[in-house]
Amino acid sequence: MSRKIIAIDTSTEVVAIGLGALEDCQVQVLGVGDVYAPRAALAQTLPRVSELLAANGVEPPDIDLVVVGRGPGSFTGVRIGVSIAKGLAHGLGVPLFGVGTLDAIAWRLQPLTDAPTLVGVLGDARRSEVYPALFRVCEQGVVRLEEDSVARPAEVAARWASLGEPCMLTGNALHKYRELFGATEHTVFTQAEEALWSPSGEALLAAFGASWATGSQGSGDAAALLPVYTRASDAEENERKAAEKGGSR
Repeated sequence: MSRKIIAIDTSTEVVAIGLGALEDCQVQVLGVGDVYAPRAALAQTLPRVSELLAANGVEPPDIDLVVVGRGPGSFTGVRIGVSIAKGLAHGLGVPLFGVGTLDAIAWRLQPLTDAPTLVGVLGDARRSEVYPALFRVCEQGVVRLEEDSVARPAEVAARWASLGEPCMLTGNALHKYRELFGATEHTVFTQAEEALWSPSGEALLAAFGASWATGSQGSGDAAALLPVYTRASDAEENERKAAEKGGSR
């Protein structure tokens, strides 16, 4: 018996939505509802979910699982996506599972890969920083090689270039740093086409399907699912600095 899945990610400028069916540890894509919607995730996500369900003849009570991109990405975007997903899971009384936003971006390259390829995903972390993560992408799937972190782009470029291995880059930070990573001293890098720099509904379902097949999908407890930020927000940093300043008087 197949189980219906709705997957969403609002961590980037793209609201990514996928509708799938899970059967025998395989996820079939039934439909996608991706839309470029910078700073409009709150207004766009639920209406797009409703449209996608209706277009595929699926009623909300038919949904058995909810999947959400946990970040890292825009702090506000991550919060919106996780909050909406928790609301959906709670309202429908179904499990909630998370996948990494950077993982989903890496999965976008998997169908295009003939041979094992080193893929570097660069999420925009603002503050002149990036969220970098390396993956090995091959016909069988995607393997993460690094934990989520935040770093200066020049440091990431130097570290990845020092590996001496051809590396395909993707991720929305390339909008800002494509020239840095395209510099002549970084000849190991190539860049995926711009259309692949953000998550997609199909890629979210693929990332979740891989985690389900290996039993690493988590408990499904919506209350236990946490966003991935990798660092404090601007407000938290300002509060910390104010506290330190006050404590030094």
